Amino acid sequence: MSIDKIREYIWFTETRTTYSNAQLISSAQSETGTYHLGTYGGTAYYFCYVPDEQTTLDFALLGHVQEQAEQYIIYADVCTLPDTFLQQHHIIFKKIPRDIARL
Repeated sequence: MSIDKIREYIWFTETRTTYSNAQLISSAQSETGTYHLGTYGGTAYYFCYVPDEQTTLDFALLGHVQEQAEQYIIYADVCTLPDTFLQQHHIIFKKIPRDIARL
C-alpha cells in the first residue's frame, strides 16, 4: 500500500474528514523529511514513517515538529520519551502497526 493511502487512512480515522488534495501534494514532502499530515481542530498530526526502517519518537524526531498546536498526535514505531514529558507537551504517541497488510 502506498504511503499516501496510509496517510489518507490515518487522517480520516483521526478527524473523520477527507484528506485534501493540498495535503496530498504536501505529503510528497514526507519523502524529504517532514512527517506533518496536517492540523485539525487544534491538533497537529504527524505520521513518522520510513519504509523498511523503524522510527523512534525521541528528542531528535521532535525536531521535525514545526507546527504550533494545542495538542500533537504522533505516529511512530516506538517512543523513548518519558510519559511525563509527553503529558507536559500535550503529545499523544500512537504506534504504527507495521503488520497492516490491507486496509
